[in-house]
Amino acid sequence: MQEFKQQDVRNIMEDIVAQKLDSVIDSLGCCTCEKCRADIMAYVLNHVTPRYVASEKGELFSKVQELNQNNNTDIVMKIVSAAEIIKERPKHDV
Repeated sequence: MQEFKQQDVRNIMEDIVAQKLDSVIDSLGCCTCEKCRADIMAYVLNHVTPRYVASEKGELFSKVQELNQNNNTDIVMKIVSAAEIIKERPKHDV
C-alpha cells in the first residue's frame, strides 16, 4: 500500500487565481509588490470555492472546468474587489 503524503493533495485554485492575477494586476492601479500580491491572492482564495485534487488527471479535469467564462469572470471580479481593499489598506511600508 502506498503511503499518503499531504503534499499529494493540493488546491488548484491557487494556480488559477495566480494566473488570473498575473494577467490583470497591471490594469488594477494597485501596488504590485510581493506583499500586496500575496494579500490579494489570500483574499481571493478565501472567497472562492477550493478545488482540491489528488492526481494529475484530477488537476487537468478541474482546470478545464475552471476555464469556463462564468468562473473566469467571478475570479476576476474577486481580484478587482481584493485589489481595491488592499489599495486602501496596504500592509507594507509606503
